[in-house]
Amino acid sequence: MNREKIVDRLLELLKDAKSPLKLNEISLALQVRSDTPEYDLLKDILADLSEQNVIEKSSRRRYSLKKIETGTHIKGVVYFEHDKGIVHTEQPEFPKIIVRREYLGTALHGDTVLVQLFAIKKSKKNKKPRGEVIDVLIRNKEHITGTIEFDGYFYFLIPDEETFYVDFLIPKSALLGAKEGDKVSAKFVQWDDPSKSPQAEVIELIGRAGIPAVEYDSILREFDLPEEFPKNVEQAAQKIEMPSEEPSENRLDLRDELIITIDPKDAKDFDDALSLKVLDNGNYYLGVHIADVSHYVRENDPIDIEARLRGNSVYLVDRVIPMLPEALSNEICSLKPNEPRNSYSVFMEFTNRGTLKDYKITETLIISKRRYSYEDALDIIQKGEGDYAELLLTLDKLAGILRKKRYKSGGIEFDTSEIKFVLDENKYPVEVLQKRSTRSTSLVEECMLAANQTVAKHIEKLTKKYRQTKPLPFMYRIHDKPDQEKLSEGLSFISSFGLKIQKKSLTSFEINDILTYFKDKPESTIVNQILIRSMAKAVYSKENIGHYGLGFEHYSHFTSPIRRYPDLVIHRLLKEYADKAPDKNRRDYLNLFVKDAASSSSNTERLAMEAERASVKLTHSVMAQNYVGQEFNGTISGVTNFGLFVIMDKFYGEGLLHIRDLTDDYYIFDEAKYRLTGRRKKKVFSFGKRLRVKIIKVNLDKRNIDLAYVSDEVFD
Repeated sequence: MNREKIVDRLLELLKDAKSPLKLNEISLALQVRSDTPEYDLLKDILADLSEQNVIEKSSRRRYSLKKIETGTHIKGVVYFEHDKGIVHTEQPEFPKIIVRREYLGTALHGDTVLVQLFAIKKSKKNKKPRGEVIDVLIRNKEHITGTIEFDGYFYFLIPDEETFYVDFLIPKSALLGAKEGDKVSAKFVQWDDPSKSPQAEVIELIGRAGIPAVEYDSILREFDLPEEFPKNVEQAAQKIEMPSEEPSENRLDLRDELIITIDPKDAKDFDDALSLKVLDNGNYYLGVHIADVSHYVRENDPIDIEARLRGNSVYLVDRVIPMLPEALSNEICSLKPNEPRNSYSVFMEFTNRGTLKDYKITETLIISKRRYSYEDALDIIQKGEGDYAELLLTLDKLAGILRKKRYKSGGIEFDTSEIKFVLDENKYPVEVLQKRSTRSTSLVEECMLAANQTVAKHIEKLTKKYRQTKPLPFMYRIHDKPDQEKLSEGLSFISSFGLKIQKKSLTSFEINDILTYFKDKPESTIVNQILIRSMAKAVYSKENIGHYGLGFEHYSHFTSPIRRYPDLVIHRLLKEYADKAPDKNRRDYLNLFVKDAASSSSNTERLAMEAERASVKLTHSVMAQNYVGQEFNGTISGVTNFGLFVIMDKFYGEGLLHIRDLTDDYYIFDEAKYRLTGRRKKKVFSFGKRLRVKIIKVNLDKRNIDLAYVSDEVFD
């Protein structure tokens, strides 16, 4: 048994014990012999838990579980991860409480619960406290997607998501016509007794399980993503007229300017365009022109309310769930080539060292002269010739200057990649591509970052201009400093690669130095992943704390109002503040609105990311069905107490190699060093290790790929 398993079994034993137990009674109950290494580990655990006030040791050397004071309970939301519950609370002393599966009662993933702790003091060694759910206060309203099974007597719903750790009983009268093997969406009905199955009822029949198109549809139900817009929203969008051929009085006429777009090859909504001039003084005059969605979508109209609910567009493998109706996103607002479009432009004058000297934010009318894909633009940049080559080469040069300055200011240079799938007409994946950053993607990224930063700085300037005692209501994109515990653990692991790191807390400059040190070394990918995992999540907020990862004191999202609601809000605020500050009543309203919109947008962004990850996992699982029995080279991408996650070469799918299938030794999990170590042979499976694996099983419903270990030898 490893440490975590002994701790869990020990706490369970002491919880059920009617009186304090002696060491030999505990070892006997846990089947730990006194002549084994587990016995020494058990004694260490007892000492640690006594020191942490989790258990009590009497003068007669007897152990019992320390009970929390009567009436001391903690409220939180439970999330089921890796076969245990984790209750997230709002109490600083106990932000997370681990609840073993048998102590969850009738709580399900996402429920608001009341927890009784097994301890009242936070561990000195930062071990998470443990407890038991004693009441379910609010049920999670999310739908449950899964497959109907029949055991000869009863119908059950087998959930797709592992976060639902139990199967649901479906009465025959609540099947809605579904049969065994059908994929359905259901809603929770009741669960009062943990010894019995919870009950649910089918609310929608999706189709036959196992068919990719049906499985993709189930993701929409699972994450409650809308397939269509409400009728009143579509009607409102259809009434909007195309942009005028001539600019209005308040719009700057840029129709004759050389303006271009650079987007993915399959993009349909073009929400940003670029222009650039070199001034007589040698400075660069960059124009970032953004689709003026706020000109068409007004505050609290039906389209705006729907966009606020959606929060953002969701990019699944097989489709896009847009934030705005296609009449707007793909037509009226999209900056299509050779067609007049209303835009909101940020002009920025930069020196040849990337210093912002001046800027202007104004409404404009533009005509894009050329639409480039990233591949088209990269080809011209690399060859130095082609349509508007001079413009692209100058943009590339400026982007390099801005990037260099950003890194000098503390921006972190992570090396990341994306996966792109190609599906056939039946939604079967036929190809998978790994896309990395190129000079053309970096060019666009730096220009957008510059505009987003300038807009956030502008709010500070307006606050001073209008002599406001408090900042004008605004929505920032913020990124906090890394979690120090995670960062410290990550740095300890990175030190094993030969780079001595003395500090437990680093500045963004020092993190960049580490990334630079490993840039061309084999460990580069591992180091990037470890450091990324230690980072906080970027969110939206009305309070500005800066963006740690970018090295910016001011940052917002302004450049994608077609697909992100915060950008649309920011456009409106900038226009409203252009001439004057809001009065007190309006300012009070905007403060409340921005706070709520920031919170809801952060939540919908998280939901979108989870749905996108589920979509990718499903696609990898569909592909893996064709490779069952085949061997792949792979890289360990995660190490847990139950096994190894391995990303396979060629199709980039991640599978699980269960620890129970590593039969050549007894492996001990070392969380701090991201590794499993064999007790007898001392063989190590660590994060980033290369190995050979075989796909042995694919569960499409669960989107899981099971692997078998082949060897440490990786073949070309």
